[in-house]
Amino acid sequence: MLRAIIRNKKLFIGLIMVFIFLIIGIFATNIMPYAYDKSFVGKSLEPPSKKFLFGTDSLGRDVFSRVIYGTRISLLASICITSISLLIGVPIGLISGYYGGIVDIFFMRVVDVLFSFPWVLMGLLLVAIRGPGLLTVIIALSLIYFPQFTRLVRSSVLVIKEEDYIKAARLSGENNLDIILRYILPNCFAPLIVQTSITMSFSILGEAALSYLGYGVRQPMSSWGMMLQQSTNYLWTSRNLIIFPGIFIIFAVLAFNFLGDGLNDTLDPRYMRIYGK
Repeated sequence: MLRAIIRNKKLFIGLIMVFIFLIIGIFATNIMPYAYDKSFVGKSLEPPSKKFLFGTDSLGRDVFSRVIYGTRISLLASICITSISLLIGVPIGLISGYYGGIVDIFFMRVVDVLFSFPWVLMGLLLVAIRGPGLLTVIIALSLIYFPQFTRLVRSSVLVIKEEDYIKAARLSGENNLDIILRYILPNCFAPLIVQTSITMSFSILGEAALSYLGYGVRQPMSSWGMMLQQSTNYLWTSRNLIIFPGIFIIFAVLAFNFLGDGLNDTLDPRYMRIYGK
């Protein structure tokens, strides 16, 4: 497995990039030269310099510090969204696929309803209910992404539960809960791992988009989407305000996409037969 990971360039690069972003997010306050919310540490709209690596914004705040702190916000939102989606989607998919019948019909119709909601509309609905904020973004995107885990797990369960070893477990007297947790769930791990990394990248994009629309974190907090929204008035005069947050979004999404594609290849038995020796 280790040899296969090293030989898979996408997976290897993705792991390194994700590790770098995690380090930036965890140690953001140690990396930032200034407080992310401190105004007028320099002149407004200064270009990049030795003192301000990414320049300053319209309030004289250090753009580099705000981008670094925005890494923590984006990763925190992405991790929370993906975790909630897993915690909701996986149990529903297991129950729906294993028991079938009326239970399956009920859960799948709920999932179909949620799939019919555009994510922007879901964000608007929750903003109207509880107001803008990071928690609103997390709830909205979790409601959008957990049905994907539900359908993925359900489709895997429908295949796995017909295997001979599942029938043998039933004949040996094991109860349904043991069969689900000991035999079915572990065999769903491979597609779940890939889907998790993909959902992380989509969550980063979703949080940035909703923050850009004004539904995400509030001032004086910093996030990549909010920085893009605040820089639109200075697009032609201070391009650094939009370039640097945009670059971080691009590379963060690429990191998790590389990780997902690489995991998909590495967990494929055909790939392991070729490169795992």
